[in-house]
Amino acid sequence: MLQHNVRKGRGRSFPLFFVGIAFFALFYLSTNIFADSNKVSFDAQAILPDNQLSEASYYDLKVTPGATQDLSLKLKNTTAKQIKVVVEANNACTNKNGAIDYSNHEAKLLGKPVFQDLISKSQTIALKPSEERDVTFQLKIPEKGFEGTILGGFYCYEDTKGKEEKNEGFSLKNKFAYTIGVKLVCSDKKVEPGFALTKVKPGLENGYLTLFANLENSEPVLKSKMDLHAVIKKKGEKEALHEFNQKVSFAPRTQFQIPFNLNNEPLKKGTYELSIQLKDDSDKKWTLYKEFVIKGEDETLNKDAVEVNKENMDHSLFYILLVLCLIIIISLIGYITKLRRKNP
Repeated sequence: MLQHNVRKGRGRSFPLFFVGIAFFALFYLSTNIFADSNKVSFDAQAILPDNQLSEASYYDLKVTPGATQDLSLKLKNTTAKQIKVVVEANNACTNKNGAIDYSNHEAKLLGKPVFQDLISKSQTIALKPSEERDVTFQLKIPEKGFEGTILGGFYCYEDTKGKEEKNEGFSLKNKFAYTIGVKLVCSDKKVEPGFALTKVKPGLENGYLTLFANLENSEPVLKSKMDLHAVIKKKGEKEALHEFNQKVSFAPRTQFQIPFNLNNEPLKKGTYELSIQLKDDSDKKWTLYKEFVIKGEDETLNKDAVEVNKENMDHSLFYILLVLCLIIIISLIGYITKLRRKNP
């Protein structure tokens, strides 16, 4: 019996041993796959021209009305295989996180001129293994020049269409990109920003109750890393329902939608006020204000949200129905009592 039991335990250990080997191999393989997928396949850097204003690594240029100028980038394939690199010429905008974004080729700005109107079209460059090549774009400044700042950039990434890496059942789609900004000025005339809060509406952000505020800077001026303080109140009341603080950068002529998470507080119909104060690094302040209405149909978002603080839900309808039920019950009891008195 003892020998039988020993052999039985050893027989069980062999499958466990091989299962352990398989898990180790799977972990090692997946680690290598992810490590390979995160390798940078190319380098990109700006070749700065003589009219560069600063020591920045991006293009910081003083241009003249009617001038034509070449802007060149140096690309280098850092792999042992041929790759294609897309270099997009994009307008700069502000994204929902309040950061300057150069990756949106479809970004629409307020007014003209904008970077994409002045620069030649985006390019796709084929690079042989370890090849280094200069890529040139042509910049054309309007004859009348322009006021303020024009901001754009080159967004560089590998074209992997149809080449998504697949290994042992893993499908990976990693996208590494370089961004090289282009900041253009044509005159020294100072331009003031044109901040506005144009719309406020409730909605869901990743399934969570959120208030979306549409902000804009209609003028050609860059305002970086401003302090934003936002307060939401019920109209006519002094107490703040929500307060938010964050850093926001406004690209020239940008418009964007910034989300304010409501911390799972349910939406309740009524008229509200959103007040936003912006402050720059010189302590200059701007105040934006907008009334908005949460309608009855907006309260349906409470049901669609991932999480809602139920204790803060509006239970007024429930209490009304409860009172009506009590009134009906008391009336019935009174009626039955009265009948019994008449008919003992």
